[in-house]
Amino acid sequence: MNILNGWKTLELITREGETLVCIEGRVLGKNPRFPSSSHIRTSPLTGYRLDNDGMVVMTKRGSEYGLGKPDPSETFAQQRLIRRMSRLGQKPPSAFNEIDTQLTGYVDLHKEHAAKEG
Repeated sequence: MNILNGWKTLELITREGETLVCIEGRVLGKNPRFPSSSHIRTSPLTGYRLDNDGMVVMTKRGSEYGLGKPDPSETFAQQRLIRRMSRLGQKPPSAFNEIDTQLTGYVDLHKEHAAKEG
């Protein structure tokens, strides 16, 4: 997977008024498409995930990029990117459904408690 260093978030608006989020930065890695240290702009982002190595973004073209150090002028870059992605309805993938888990646990506990009282 390629790593982007010195990256910045770009928010682009299409003619139709759709907001797209892209990342621009320098590629670190061995990819024949990009000589090391090439400056690139990704296709629009479709999602992201957080793991032990940091943040990974996924693009419309199916590429994944690990985000290294952001551009020094971008304060709180990762947090701002997550907020932008959330505004566009893009959230990190998760198998955990907090609503189901809470309601199921509550309903079962409530039934047990009601059975003991009744």
